[in-house]
This record gives sequence, C-alpha cells and structure tokens, in this order.
Amino acid sequence: MNLDSDSTVRLKGNVRRFIVFRLFYTARFYYPVFTVLFLDYGLTLEQFALLNLVWALSIVVAEVPSGALADIIGHKRLLVFAALLMVLEMALLVFVPLGASPLLFLVFLLNRICSGLSEAAASGADEALAYDSLKSLGREDEWPKVLEWTTWVVSIGFFTTMILGAFAYDPYVVNRCLALLNTGWTLEDSVIVRLPVMLTLVTACLVLLTALGFHDLETDKARYKASSKGSLLKPVRQIARVASWTVNHRFVLFVILAALALDSVARQFVVLASEYYRLIDIPVSWFGFIGAGMSLIGILNARISRILVSKRSPFFNFLFLSAVLTAGLIGISYAVPYFGVLFAIVAFAMMGMVQFESSYYLNREADSQIRATVLSFKGLALNLGLGTASLLYTALVATLRHRQDAGVDGQGLNEQIFLEALVAFPVYYMLLFVLVILAARRLVGDCSIFFALPAKQTVRAETPDLNFDVKAD
Repeated sequence: MNLDSDSTVRLKGNVRRFIVFRLFYTARFYYPVFTVLFLDYGLTLEQFALLNLVWALSIVVAEVPSGALADIIGHKRLLVFAALLMVLEMALLVFVPLGASPLLFLVFLLNRICSGLSEAAASGADEALAYDSLKSLGREDEWPKVLEWTTWVVSIGFFTTMILGAFAYDPYVVNRCLALLNTGWTLEDSVIVRLPVMLTLVTACLVLLTALGFHDLETDKARYKASSKGSLLKPVRQIARVASWTVNHRFVLFVILAALALDSVARQFVVLASEYYRLIDIPVSWFGFIGAGMSLIGILNARISRILVSKRSPFFNFLFLSAVLTAGLIGISYAVPYFGVLFAIVAFAMMGMVQFESSYYLNREADSQIRATVLSFKGLALNLGLGTASLLYTALVATLRHRQDAGVDGQGLNEQIFLEALVAFPVYYMLLFVLVILAARRLVGDCSIFFALPAKQTVRAETPDLNFDVKAD
C-alpha cells in the first residue's frame, strides 16, 4: 500500500485520538458517587434499580446491531454518534429540576437509554478504527503496545476522576476551596449535587471534538458509499454473516467463550465489592481510594498482558488467567479482615486483562470488514455472561436465605448469607472452565492453534511509536 505523507499523518492521528477518546469517554466524575447522586436527585431505590436494568438492556439490544452498522457505514460515524449521545445524556442531568417527580424519572430514563446506546455504539468501533489505521500503516504488530499505553493513560485518568469526583460532591471541600480563592464565593448544595455531572459534560464535549477529528479510512468511505445504495436489511445480513463466520471460526468462538467465563465471575464480584470491603472491616471512607487504586493496578496488568500475548500461546494464557482468578476467588471466600482486599485486586485485574487479551486475538483474526461486528459479539457475550451470573447469584442468595435460622437479625443474616455465597464463586468458575475446555476439544478440529506461540516480532519501543516514519510498500 502506497501512502502519501498526509495520509500517514492522519492515520497516526487516529491512533492518538483513539487513546484520547478512551481517556475522556471513561472520565466520568460521578462514578464514585453514582448511587448517592441518583438518590439525591430525588429518585427512589426501586427507580434506581429499574433504571440500571434499562441501561443494561439498552446495551444488550444495541451492541451487535451497532457493530454491524459501524462495519457498514464507517467507524467514525458511529463514534460521533456515541459522542453526541454522551453529550445528550449528561446535558439531561445538568438541566433537569431536582426533586421527586414523574418528569425526573422520565428524564433519567432517557438518560439511561442514551447512555446504553452510546456504550454500544462506541464498543468495538473505536478499536476497529485504531487497529485498521495501524494495519494501513503496516504496523499492526504495534497493537499490543497501543493497548498497553491506552490502559496506562485511562488508568491515570480514571484514578484522577474518582478522586476529584468524590471531592466535587462534598459541599465542605468545594466551598473551602472556593473560599481560598475568594471569601465571598460559595455554592448551594443544589449546585454541588450537579457538579460531577457538569464536569462529565465537559469531558463529553471533549469526546465529541475527538470523534469529529478522526480520519475516515478509504475502506470506511467505500462502505458508506455502498451502504447508501443498499437496503435497510443490510445490517441484518451483516450480523447473520458475521455470526456464521464466528461460529465456523472456532478459535474466535473459543476466545469469546473464554472471555465470557473469566469476565462474568470477576465482574459479578466487582459489583458486590463495596459490601465485601465492609465485611472485612475496611472503613467506608476508604472505598473511593481503593477504587482509584484498583485503576492504577491496570497499568501493571497491561504490561503483563502484553508480555503474555507476545510470548505465550493462547492456551497458556487462558490457563494462567484461570489459575490466578481461581486463587483469588478462593482467597476472597475466606473474607480475611483488612488483608482480604489483596484478593479483591485479582477480580479487578482480571477484567482488564481479559479485555486486553481478547481484544488482541479478535483484532488479529477478524478482517476489517467485520471487525467491529466481531468485537460487538464479544461485548454482547460479556454482558450476557454477567447477566447469567447475576441471576444465579440471586437464586443462590434466595436459597441460602430460606435455609437460614429465622432467629438471626436482619443485618447479621445478610452478612452471613453474603459470606456463604462467596464460597460459590470459585466453584462456579471451575464449572465454566471445564465447559470451555470441553467445548474447545469438541468444536475445534485442529487444536494446534491454541498452543501456537506468537510469531517473533522486533520490539521497537516500550510504548507505541506514533511518530515513526512509514515506508511505502
């Protein structure tokens, strides 16, 4: 492929913008006060639970269609659409009146739908555009380094937003800081409630500017031109075609199933992490700092993941992640006071490592024309895996509650049930592990691909060189 200097600059710019897009898209200042913020706006706990269900369903329903649409009309267009939805979802919360009312719930309902659709539209499209840009430059072997660098940047950004978001929601901290600038400056509590959302609206605008700056690849332009003449059924045909390809490409299917098994168990624990911290005697005031610290662990995880995909076989990597997760889940089940938080790190680390390694393998195997759709299948699988794990956990808790002594008080009963349910986590994962291994043996004829070592590549730098000179082929 012959590339002129202008095209080269734009393609390298796509990779840089991918990192910036991920940074600002995940920089949501309301995350450390997520539940409290919804309730302080005037929602009830029941409404909060319902809104989260709507959010999850929006992602599940739109995940695969949005990936197919990205492969048809171009990845940049889907990213701009995702950014516009993020701006809208934040603007709704900035301007909605506080206080319980039918309007408040309807606005939050629209917010959750916009958020779910935005997540689905961005999922896969940003990776596909960045990977295709590297491939056009003839530097797709840089992808693990790009993923590592992205994780490093996003982890730092997430750490910062977790700390600032928590401080921005504290009226005492905010007004003390304003007083240092001017003794007459102060903010009402009704404004401070919106402050994390206002800050996130700013980052949403930065996401939109970043998305608009992406460069459409020639393949994307050709697809969009072809799609404008096609039928409305084209996305459906794309989904069916890629689904058939995925089922027949058994290695890709194995990667998705392995990611589902590892991620679903780890993510289910992460959902319950705050209750676990409380039971191992971690003060509530430390929760935000623990969450921020977990994000920094992602930097180390990315380095380990890059080494694994560059030097080890896919099967070795699956065994390694499985062994680490199982050991962590066993440690968690003992609920050791204070030191039990060390085992919790494994669950948080596992989500990042699974995302890294599955992204590497799927981008390597999928063609440009179907890449976003394949990645969306992975996203759908992970969400379905979490949903299944949540349903099984709910059934387990209900069963344990039925068997407990009625004489135990409410809070003590909840703690006892929670601790007993932790024992099921390593057992459940081992069952999933066996099922994935059996599926691989039965479905894949030539299993040598699982044990194949990656091709030797020249390591040019510890971080991706996005300013290298590209030689035309």
